[in-house]
Amino acid sequence: MPIASTIETNEGLITVYDAYGREIKITRNEWRDKVFLPNLQQKWNEAGELYNLIISGLNDGFAPDLLSATERLLEIDDIPERSHTIRSIVLMKNGLLDAAEDVLHAGMVKAGETATLLTNQAKIFAERGNQALADETLWRAIQADPNMDNGLLWWVAIQRERGGEAGYLQALHTAAALPGSWRAKLWLARHHIEHKEVEAARALYVEVLAGGLYDGNSLMMISGDLGNNGQVQLILELIGPIFDEHKHDPMAGLNLLRACQELGNADEGEALLNRMYALGLVPFKQHLDQFAQAFQEMRKQAAQGVPVDPNNLKVTTLALSQPIWHYGLCNADWLFAQKPENAPKVGFFALSKIMDGNERVESQREDDLGRLTRAIPLYLAEAAHYWSDYATSCYIMIVEGGGPVVSGGETDGNALFDIVPYEMKYFVTGEIGSYGEGDAIQWQISLSLWDCSTHTKQASESGTATQAELGAMVLTLEKRLLTRIGLRREQPLDSFYQHPTAGVMSVYLTELGQAFMLTLLANEHISKSSLWGERAMLDWPLNMTLHWPAVEVPKLMYFSGLGKAYDYNSDVLQEYKECSLQLLREAEQSNSPAARLAPMVWKVFGMAEEFQSHIKSQPSDVNPGYQAWLRRVSER
Repeated sequence: MPIASTIETNEGLITVYDAYGREIKITRNEWRDKVFLPNLQQKWNEAGELYNLIISGLNDGFAPDLLSATERLLEIDDIPERSHTIRSIVLMKNGLLDAAEDVLHAGMVKAGETATLLTNQAKIFAERGNQALADETLWRAIQADPNMDNGLLWWVAIQRERGGEAGYLQALHTAAALPGSWRAKLWLARHHIEHKEVEAARALYVEVLAGGLYDGNSLMMISGDLGNNGQVQLILELIGPIFDEHKHDPMAGLNLLRACQELGNADEGEALLNRMYALGLVPFKQHLDQFAQAFQEMRKQAAQGVPVDPNNLKVTTLALSQPIWHYGLCNADWLFAQKPENAPKVGFFALSKIMDGNERVESQREDDLGRLTRAIPLYLAEAAHYWSDYATSCYIMIVEGGGPVVSGGETDGNALFDIVPYEMKYFVTGEIGSYGEGDAIQWQISLSLWDCSTHTKQASESGTATQAELGAMVLTLEKRLLTRIGLRREQPLDSFYQHPTAGVMSVYLTELGQAFMLTLLANEHISKSSLWGERAMLDWPLNMTLHWPAVEVPKLMYFSGLGKAYDYNSDVLQEYKECSLQLLREAEQSNSPAARLAPMVWKVFGMAEEFQSHIKSQPSDVNPGYQAWLRRVSER
């Protein structure tokens, strides 16, 4: 169901957003017939919701469709000013001025001569050409409430038309002098800031903000005016301490984020970013994602390698016996085909870094090379798992509390024969290096296949590639290795598994590297403070799913990430509820294996009723493995 809209008048289209935040353009008639009018009927008995939809319909140009809805609002709304005002506006939009005036009179009987009702009455007089009566009525509206933006801006516009800039400024000063007035002061401040009179503008802003009488849109105006006139620091100084994302226009939040970015304040920016993300405002998510990337890049540029004493590090080797995206699913062994216990084994060790002689032992943020030292063996282990009869393991060294280790220089396989499991038939080591930057980067990869029965290096495979060619090179090395070890399968171990192509391999490898980091966090090998770009990691497989909807593995990768996020008590997890449930619905419709993970998703998002209902509905002959999995999910 689309959840937001704006008119694209030049194309006759409306932009809507789906549950994943993607923009979709549909015709106005399609939006009207399939979304807007059904929504009106759905909210027919809810005054607040009906009012909001009427406002939306007016903005989208559907005034002829709103007559019955505003009539209904008169019947059910306990706020007569609101219902009578919007009814009169819709009548005016439909050319029914007499009826609109009658409604306003009825509203004044119930609510008094409020600024809103008077302003709309003035519009009727102006439409009839009675400008003197319109002026008198509008001024009464300004006196009733000098801060009602529609009335104030109409009135000062009239004065500008009649008296030029001097008349406009005099009107603002006149309105600003009325008791309780503050909005006119914001427009006076705009005049000052545009004329480089910063202190005069600042004094007015401080006066208005200190009074606390501004509305939800005022901070957007102030921050926008300051930003447009080069006063970025004042945005943080004046708006930062008082911005409340639950009360104020989200555009003010975006202006604050932009100020943080321009001033290099990543800490304050990311704190605000987390608050903005939590609102779940789909049309704004793409902007928030851009700020998240900018702040992450700022941190990356500022990060420096920290020398460490290798003697004080606790180094552990993790052995992963299944594809990395199988983890996080509460050991859903019923979902995946299992290798027999006596299956021959092949192991893959994390790649080493080709050294240039200048490196030192240090702690540093993950980079592309470091990620590939892990992602490539993780992929090769996954390929052997699915396309051979070997049971596979992937070995990656980590520093407890610190993260993965990137070793320098070629690993001597002879030192590993005595520590790998005795039933292992082969293992693979290797090196990776790069030179150049950007698209011109050149990658070098060399792999060694070691035979555990003869304690010898059986084969070496290597290649070089540009960034664009990296995926093809990884697939070539995979093919050569699987040919060397034998026991090749013609069909994948799980029927849903598809071979990544060269074109998607870089995206796939990035996901494997990120999934490994989430696995470390979920198992308390690293702390949350060491994780960069958590949302990007959770979004990555979701974006893969949306880009390749017919491919099943990214869906499982995504739910695996959710499970890990639940295990490490992610602060951002709830942001993913709606898109996760939408993905489940689509998976159910397409008979995807990912749909069978629904109980885990319900558990992750605290949907106890759905989870318990599912458990109670299980037949007596349910798969014991599945039943055990449900117990594990319940106890999670």
